[in-house]
Amino acid sequence: MRPLDPVILIGTLDPPDPLFARQSLDHLHRVEQEPDVFAPEVSILEAFLVMKVRRYNYEERRSRWQALDYRIPLDKLLANQISTIHAALLFLERGMDYDSLIACPALHYGATVVTTDRAIKGIVASEW
Repeated sequence: MRPLDPVILIGTLDPPDPLFARQSLDHLHRVEQEPDVFAPEVSILEAFLVMKVRRYNYEERRSRWQALDYRIPLDKLLANQISTIHAALLFLERGMDYDSLIACPALHYGATVVTTDRAIKGIVASEW
């Protein structure tokens, strides 16, 4: 299993680095093409919150979510179990942020997270 870190969804928005945007889109395309690549629901939620914090207006948010809607089918969403959220609390107490909600399910499933995030890379297998 290969869950996508929120950095990929956020990277498709309007990053200053065109190469990173291209790589993010390539990884997002993997959700449709590769059976073991999933979009965690928590990644989608974090991207939603980032757009609000970065003050994207309604139309900007609407168009981006509309574009993502066809790229992530329902059967490719990965939900956190209560046990993985419970496990994330320990990492939060140790100073990790919400990346623990990606790292803990990856630990549970023995997954490799698609990410550039150093905190996640320090806990689980990763690739980019």
